[in-house]
Amino acid sequence: MNDEAFPSISPRRPVALIDLVETNTPEANRAFVTKVTQHAEATGGRRLLANEAIVPMIVPDKRASKRDHATGLLVVTQYPTPQAGRIALAKRKEWAPELVADSIRTYTAQPTGGIESLMERTLPSALGLLGRAPNPNIEDAQQLESLIEAAHILGDNPESGIYEASWTELMERAGDRPIWMLNFLEFAETAVYGADAQAFNPATKISGARAYQNYGRGMIGSLGAVGGRVGWSSRRVGQLPGTDDGKWHQIVIAVYPSPLAMMTMLALPKYRAAHLHREAGLARTRLLATQPIEDF
Repeated sequence: MNDEAFPSISPRRPVALIDLVETNTPEANRAFVTKVTQHAEATGGRRLLANEAIVPMIVPDKRASKRDHATGLLVVTQYPTPQAGRIALAKRKEWAPELVADSIRTYTAQPTGGIESLMERTLPSALGLLGRAPNPNIEDAQQLESLIEAAHILGDNPESGIYEASWTELMERAGDRPIWMLNFLEFAETAVYGADAQAFNPATKISGARAYQNYGRGMIGSLGAVGGRVGWSSRRVGQLPGTDDGKWHQIVIAVYPSPLAMMTMLALPKYRAAHLHREAGLARTRLLATQPIEDF
């Protein structure tokens, strides 16, 4: 296995495999998840999640000019070492043809651990106790449209990738169930603050990664206020040969009690202020709304 797929990950540190899978049927999804889980457990690893895509919310860029409607499945498995991950990947070559998905994009990453992981998982809930933001009652299409408009923090920016149709579709498909929002992040070398964000622009230039850290500190209370949390995060992202998707720096999965809770967060003034740092710090991003496969 090409070591470039495991960039700068210590041979003694855990590694995760993130699979974005194109499949045609729920049966194919389950077959893929079952096999991947077996290989993970055989090498001392485990499956962290197996989610179906709800609606693509992928930001167009030079590598992806349109929304990805093909990806139907997100699977994350974790292994005790990169070598264990390599062994699990090698076993995929032995799969029967009917178990091979139409297309798989596989990424590697180092899971966030220690104090940082603990803070990500617990801090939103703690801060949320200081001030809950109740979800509004949505009784008709006009009220939903008003909430979408209030949450439309990215405006009409053609590079945002989050469109009104996406939110409406997300509400219809996800219902009132929790959503797991997958975020691929590539940081700009230098943060670029727009004309509407000059009040937040530091006196000296900072990196995109630093600006995104400022975003994280500013939005974590808003995430907790709507009952959300960081479900999983990682750094040092690599990709297997054949997955030509550019260089990603970080993968984060945020969990929201419902799409309504997420839109409520996006409309909060405190979140909208923090989001200016996100816009300044990211060179590009991809988003995919998912939900756990039921009864699996």
